[in-house]
Amino acid sequence: MKRKICIILAVIVLISALCSCTAQQADEDKTSSSTTETTTTTTTETTTVTTTEDLSTTFPETYTNKIYKGLSKGDTDDYPYQLATYTTYYNAYEETRTANLNNAVSKINRLVVPEGRVFSFNQNVGKRTVTSGFQTAKIIRGDEFVDGLGGGVCQVSSTIFECVLRANVEIIDRSAHSLKISYVPLGGDATVQWNSQDFQWKNNTGTDVMLRMYTDNGQLVCSLYGKSKVEVGDVDISITKNGNSYVLTRTVNGTQNYQTYSTYKEQVTTTKKSEKKEKKKKEKKDDDD
Repeated sequence: MKRKICIILAVIVLISALCSCTAQQADEDKTSSSTTETTTTTTTETTTVTTTEDLSTTFPETYTNKIYKGLSKGDTDDYPYQLATYTTYYNAYEETRTANLNNAVSKINRLVVPEGRVFSFNQNVGKRTVTSGFQTAKIIRGDEFVDGLGGGVCQVSSTIFECVLRANVEIIDRSAHSLKISYVPLGGDATVQWNSQDFQWKNNTGTDVMLRMYTDNGQLVCSLYGKSKVEVGDVDISITKNGNSYVLTRTVNGTQNYQTYSTYKEQVTTTKKSEKKEKKKKEKKDDDD
């Protein structure tokens, strides 16, 4: 009898032990499952990275002009020697054009061009857009003046051209307008267009130089100052007309060292447009007859 009781007790203990192991394994499996689920959620979470870089504002592949190292602004006190200066005039009551002049000048004033470096107008003024502060004013398109962003900035580039000519620096890239302009003598202008025409000059003076520009009630003034004193020489700028071309020549101490040719088309006015239309109509009528 005692033996049977011992066997029964042993069976009960064995069953209890098995139940306990099963429950513990279930708890461990549950914990493991929870951990796996959490890990899976963490590792499969995705992060979206955004960028505000506008690649459309970079120079297009068709723009072949060299991009130069950026220029910085300096302290005017470090550049006390004036090499040259030039003044042009504008109508201060033309608000949007005046705003464009001021905007371009603010980007150029106090720029330092180290000795041996090249100044690029487009690179330093940047693309003429609304977000960069430019407004709509008259620009040249084809053979007429039309409204366009940045109208007026060519007066800034032309004023710089006239100034640095007198400082006897090396002109790298300069183009004339397609139509006649009035703020500088014909043949003495320098047009710019963001992705096709630039104005560039090289500082070959032997010292670092600073461009200083300002506008004042209808006056646009550009001056070039050197860090050290420079003997520019006896600079003479002359413009002569040769047929349809305006020939600008720079001589220094009696020796010619720069010359450029400019030709201009006549502006198409409303009257001329009407005359052309009437002429085409007449030609068409004659052909029909």
